[in-house]
Amino acid sequence: MKHLAITAAALVVLPFALLAGGLTLTSATDVVIFAIACMALNVLVGYTGLVSFGHGAWFGIGAYAAALTQRHWFAGSVLWPTLSSLALLLVAAIPIAFLVLRRRGVYFSLLTLAFTALTYAIAFRWTAFTGGENGLGGVTRANWLGLDLENRWVYYAVVAITGFLVVLALRRFHRSPIGTVLVAIRENEQRAQFVGYATRRYKQVAYVLSAVLTGFAGVLFAFHHRFASADPTAIAFSGELLAMVIIGGMRNLLGPALGALFFILFVLRFAVRCIYRVLANRPRRRVAASD
Repeated sequence: MKHLAITAAALVVLPFALLAGGLTLTSATDVVIFAIACMALNVLVGYTGLVSFGHGAWFGIGAYAAALTQRHWFAGSVLWPTLSSLALLLVAAIPIAFLVLRRRGVYFSLLTLAFTALTYAIAFRWTAFTGGENGLGGVTRANWLGLDLENRWVYYAVVAITGFLVVLALRRFHRSPIGTVLVAIRENEQRAQFVGYATRRYKQVAYVLSAVLTGFAGVLFAFHHRFASADPTAIAFSGELLAMVIIGGMRNLLGPALGALFFILFVLRFAVRCIYRVLANRPRRRVAASD
């Protein structure tokens, strides 16, 4: 219950704290979305001992799936693009999990890296389908169950409630028998095999769950910014997700969420300030006055 109480209090205080610190409600929503993605990645990294360098691909696939299904099949809807995106993520994650988990250790990590590189190449070059470097805009948030999702506070409330439910579900998952076996695999996979557990199947369950949750965060991100692009499928974004997990603390349910908050508050603001200083100190070309 401690984790749930901390999560509920943090979700209520977060937007007001960021607004008081000079940030926007958009940043607060981003924190919750990235926290969901990082907690999903932590299912692999912290609880199963599998280091994935390619989870940004699932984030991008979820965003593209939501944008494309709304554009071509469910115009103006939020629920049906979300459900269809989750179904697509589940169908795609199962065979990918089967392929990448045929290798262990660093070879597994390299396969996930190759997967996200392939995803980025497809998203960036298939201009007719994904919009290429321009991305896909025009994503809308309509009314849902009487809620005006175009209102930023309403959408934050929906994302915050979703984040709370994700924490609740992951808490129960990690305390379930499957979660216990995953921890045993992390500590000593060979010993878990000797006991009689089919470790590859358990790792496949962990990978599919992690991929679908990460893609779901991508769906929320697409509706939040009304845009889907190839940037989340880049290798750099996968590295950022992994950095958030490490900063916040692995093997802890809420640690990755804290890492997402730290990353957005400090790392991104530091990068923006550095870019601003470089641009401000850049020598300007003198334009000769015309006669």
